[in-house]
Amino acid sequence: MTSVMNSEEWRKLEEKFQPGMIAFSLRTAQSEKIYSAAKKILDSSVFEGETDATRKRILKEMVKSAEHAGIALKGEKRERFNAIRAELAKLAMDFSNAVLDATNAFKYEKNGVNYTIDDANYPQTMKECSDREVREVLYRARASRAGDNTPRITKILALKRELAELLGFEDYAALSIDAKSAPSVKAVYDMFDELDSATEKIAEEEKRELESLAGEFLGEGVKAEPWDFAFLAERLREKKYSYSEEELKKYFEVEDVFAGLFKITKFLFGVDVVELKGDDKPSVWHEDVRFFALKENGEDIAWFYADPFVRNGLKRGGAWMNEFGNRNDRLALKPVALMALNFPERDKDGKCYLPFREVETVFHEFGHALQCMLTRVGEEDAAGINLVEWDAVEVASQFMENWCLDGRTGLKVPEDLKKRVLAAKNFRAASFCRRQLALGKTDMDLYTAKTEVDPDAVKRAVFTHFGMPLTDDDRFLCSFTHIFGGGYAAGYYSYKWSEMLDADAFSLFEEKGLYSEEVAISFRKNILEKGGSEHPKELYRRFRGQDATIDALMK
Repeated sequence: MTSVMNSEEWRKLEEKFQPGMIAFSLRTAQSEKIYSAAKKILDSSVFEGETDATRKRILKEMVKSAEHAGIALKGEKRERFNAIRAELAKLAMDFSNAVLDATNAFKYEKNGVNYTIDDANYPQTMKECSDREVREVLYRARASRAGDNTPRITKILALKRELAELLGFEDYAALSIDAKSAPSVKAVYDMFDELDSATEKIAEEEKRELESLAGEFLGEGVKAEPWDFAFLAERLREKKYSYSEEELKKYFEVEDVFAGLFKITKFLFGVDVVELKGDDKPSVWHEDVRFFALKENGEDIAWFYADPFVRNGLKRGGAWMNEFGNRNDRLALKPVALMALNFPERDKDGKCYLPFREVETVFHEFGHALQCMLTRVGEEDAAGINLVEWDAVEVASQFMENWCLDGRTGLKVPEDLKKRVLAAKNFRAASFCRRQLALGKTDMDLYTAKTEVDPDAVKRAVFTHFGMPLTDDDRFLCSFTHIFGGGYAAGYYSYKWSEMLDADAFSLFEEKGLYSEEVAISFRKNILEKGGSEHPKELYRRFRGQDATIDALMK
């Protein structure tokens, strides 16, 4: 509720219950009885067949989780560990709330137009607004928001470093990687280096091409600044591919996008999506929230909520999928998922037209939801995305993005426009890749530090290396909720790691043909249905017939 309908009342309630919840989760995680029982069963030979293999993995992960939760710590060390965990939870909550408040507090009006820096409106304004003054004001406000998070960042880094040391890890990144599918911190840095060298020269060419438009669109002798790049990039794309975001948007009214998403889902995975209304719809937290059933052969196999529109001051930015409930065969429970998005509000005619990046976001989050809802794992602890290593959890979501323009969605994008959009798919790909590398490496550099560092200096060094524009007043880290207010600490690399797997997976469709029912069934059976019942590498190998390579992503 603090994510979707934030208020002082909900915050007080969260603050009231959070310490008790943290204490309870630590008490169970640090239970000697549970830990010793799990180890004893693992050491026995009671496991047989696929179901037992899943239970064995659950127990193995339970043991590892207990070790990460300080089961081996005694006395003062355990007390200190528990105090750190409680403090970190409070810091993360306060960090996220500060970003929400700062985003909502920003107000700017010019020539009768009110501008915001929320996720729904800011990106589009920066692409389309021809007023440089407006763009600069918005850029600086967005880049410098939530400055009161600066001391929280220092505290979070110090506490996570101490936490890792208490558990015997070299640094927090080593602790983080121990629970992921990447084999080591070094493997992550190797990926950064490989993509760094592959993109450096191309990104420089992309930047020169962009800056060459400065005279035409900014004025003779005017140097392009950070708040100009998105605007110039949009003008360049219009020149190169003869279409604009505004032109494309009119084919992506939100109702059509949902309908198209459900059509391609039916084609790929053989399931129907039906909206429940009136008396069939359960209670919701806002009138915009919708509720759907996922049906197979006429039977409900899962449900999901869709919360589509921005709510400034109430709903956090970005988009995400939450599991309301997992499959549990012993209790006869079916999965329930939530997709939270931040679309612009409907216009006066009740319509909402989405920029293409938002269309990709819908498909992305629904990929997560499908992994939750299509699970065939009856053990709740390994169903859906449970036990799926964090750096493999984006595979299903990023995979779905490939289908946004597929003809089987029924979205009526003219063929010539579709060809131009597909031709532009890799527009400025090197620059976008380097931005993700900058974020991922900043994250890893902060969490591999053995002693206190200046976080802003670390960010500036990394961003400069990757050619990312920065202003003197930039405080980007203060709104980097992924690694300070969410679950991506020493894990932001997961997006690129998963993208490597996603590109490799989609290349199989390209090899076998995009209409290959065989490949779609295999993806559902080996990736979406299996949840966390097996290691992602084993599941991927079964789907692909080999280990993933970086080749498709490089291409």
